[in-house]
Amino acid sequence: MAATAYDAEVRYTSDGVPHVRAGDWGGIGYGQGWACGRDQLPAIADQLLKVRSERARHFGAGPQGAHVASDLGYLALGVQQRAAAFRDAQRPELAALISGYVAGYNRAVTEAHEQGSLPDWCAGAEWVRTVTEQEFYAHLVDVSLLASGRNLVQLIGRAEPPGPDGPVPPSPVEALGGGAAGAGASNGWAVGGDVTASGHGMVLANPHFPWYGEARFWECHLTIPGELDVYGVSLLGTPGVQLGFNEGVAWAHTFSCGNRFTVYRLDLVPGDPTRYRFGDDERAMASERHTVAVLGDDGALHPLERTLWRSHHGPMLNLPLLGWGDELAFSYRDANLDNTAVLEQFARMDQATDLDAFQAAFAEVQGMPWVNTMAADRSGRAWYIDASATPKLSAGAQARFRDRLRDDLVAALLYENRVALLDGSDPDDEWLDGDGARSPGLEAHGELPQLERRDVLVNANDSHWVTSPAAPLVGYSPLHGLEATPRTLRTRQNTASAVALAARGGVTRDDLVATLFANESLSADLLVDAVAERCRAAGTVTVEGHEADLRRVGDVLAAWDRRYDLGSVGAALWRELLGTFTLAECQDAGPLFADPFDAADPIATPRGLAPPPAEAAQDPTADPVVRAAGHAARVLAAAGVALDAPLGDVQWVRRGERRVPVHGGGEVEGMMNVLSPWGALAPMSLEPVPPKAVALPGRERTGLAPGGYQCDYGVSFVMAVELTDDGPEAVGLLAYGQTGDPRRPDHHGGAEAYAAKALRPLRFRDADVEAALAETVHLAGGSAH
Repeated sequence: MAATAYDAEVRYTSDGVPHVRAGDWGGIGYGQGWACGRDQLPAIADQLLKVRSERARHFGAGPQGAHVASDLGYLALGVQQRAAAFRDAQRPELAALISGYVAGYNRAVTEAHEQGSLPDWCAGAEWVRTVTEQEFYAHLVDVSLLASGRNLVQLIGRAEPPGPDGPVPPSPVEALGGGAAGAGASNGWAVGGDVTASGHGMVLANPHFPWYGEARFWECHLTIPGELDVYGVSLLGTPGVQLGFNEGVAWAHTFSCGNRFTVYRLDLVPGDPTRYRFGDDERAMASERHTVAVLGDDGALHPLERTLWRSHHGPMLNLPLLGWGDELAFSYRDANLDNTAVLEQFARMDQATDLDAFQAAFAEVQGMPWVNTMAADRSGRAWYIDASATPKLSAGAQARFRDRLRDDLVAALLYENRVALLDGSDPDDEWLDGDGARSPGLEAHGELPQLERRDVLVNANDSHWVTSPAAPLVGYSPLHGLEATPRTLRTRQNTASAVALAARGGVTRDDLVATLFANESLSADLLVDAVAERCRAAGTVTVEGHEADLRRVGDVLAAWDRRYDLGSVGAALWRELLGTFTLAECQDAGPLFADPFDAADPIATPRGLAPPPAEAAQDPTADPVVRAAGHAARVLAAAGVALDAPLGDVQWVRRGERRVPVHGGGEVEGMMNVLSPWGALAPMSLEPVPPKAVALPGRERTGLAPGGYQCDYGVSFVMAVELTDDGPEAVGLLAYGQTGDPRRPDHHGGAEAYAAKALRPLRFRDADVEAALAETVHLAGGSAH
């Protein structure tokens, strides 16, 4: 095959953002692949290593056999084989985009080895190598599985039936990956022209992801004159822009709380753990033998073989705590395993310059894998859709699913970890084929929750239900998320703020930024005055064997500004007090709230501090609030954190050798601006992360460790954009920076800008790019000059 020539120009502005320009799709892919590879080569190479099932070959079996299980799981999913179908499904322009991206990435690999520019931890590593297009397509298959199969690979790789010695041990809890274990925390607003000062649409994007590992964004601007002009971010190693803006449309994404896969519980045939009941019949599982190479302690490679099994639903799983027994086993089906349309989906969005074209991209492609979308255009239209790939169930299966969440403890616990459990032995729990859906078993576009308005639409990872409190979305499958159920404090904070701005009118882009960075805590606004009064009344008490002066606690809380700014005194105290209560106790009446959740008033309820129990008249510690305050005082003392410590003294991020004090909070406090210790999506990569102290026992929810809070999850790309008649006007920042290499200044510059709340212009017009030009790299014929 003759070599393909690529030509691209990469202009770096003073903020380090690459503005890639080319005459065709192959050239734009070449420039983007090279530039992203130059910034994030080890992280991308690791993901390509992972889908080749070669982690154990280079790094051994891994903690608790994690690398072996991952390698085997990807073999069972068949991502390399599925890569061919993914490639064949692309139109010529997108096939050229991928070919160019792979060529550009491979160029970055070659240059990194020649220049010795790789970080020390992977310098000279054999696995950081050039790749084939098929290997890269397998990586794109894996990206589509971010909210499904990617998080189950270790459970698949460990799934073996009981043998002569009994069941194989259940998978460790850590083997259930982050995307299944909890939704990423993000905020997205689409603001319509009826409430903006200009009459144009605006978008606020505030996605939250880990600061390390594979689930990070990379910022860029891509231009093919006359065909494509888009600015925004992409996940590492993915072409195009997934979140951003063009001349006429801007959009944000939040992680959907719906279900991208279902787990099936199988009733096994007695005496044979590889046969299961299905209706009135029995079915046999299918098996396949897989082999991976494992690097041993002796430095040699050793083959490891394992037989893995499938039901007709899909691969078998070895679930944590549940395993694979003699009576019950678990299988799963994935809504995105055959999603070959995701590239087309984002390419069409990138090119759509009004909301009609943007909506048509969703209706015609149906390739969105796992996010909600909030969009607005220049005319002032605003639109929300959860277009995530969603299994289609019968009405009976939906009803049984809801009943199972109420009556089945296992189903309820799995659902808390975003796993939907169905009865794999009941034919009526099979997926149905939606008329016109992308793939068999999925809901079609017309069945998805969506809403267009001209005021404001908000999502903060709860379901579609009250994206607009004025027009609740009801009647959808529970696999899109539950309706008429309590919202998180963060959803309530977002929605209340957006509705208040819309009611005021005249909303500007600066209003969006100011609201995000106000760092207000809804839980404090609702409760802190009453809690401070109760603490003062309790005086000195003994909690958990330790004496606590709650008058002092009350004084600190009463003086607190109710924000999570660098100088806020009392913020850590409130976090630890509230973190003593469970998530459920923060969402309905109970030991914390007096007035219960009301589906007719979901943003304002629950509210009011619960009264103390009668026993508290004789013993103040009978009051859960008093106990929580005493506990908070004790754990802060154990961590060496003063009750009146300013937040900036005890909360930071680590960027290389630098400790950067940061503002922001977490889910516990009901914050929009999330930055906290590990949240929902912990990294599944080999890239080293800075060492940090382990959270104190019982403080896993807040992340309190000796000295305070070392944050590594939350704010990533911040974008506020208005679509004007003269083009988009946007500001933003990438909080963790463009590169994972701590030796480079752009590794810490983003964190420092975030700490200062210093957003920068996101330069879209060519004149603005030229005015801030720092470096131009011409890539042609495989050489830079």
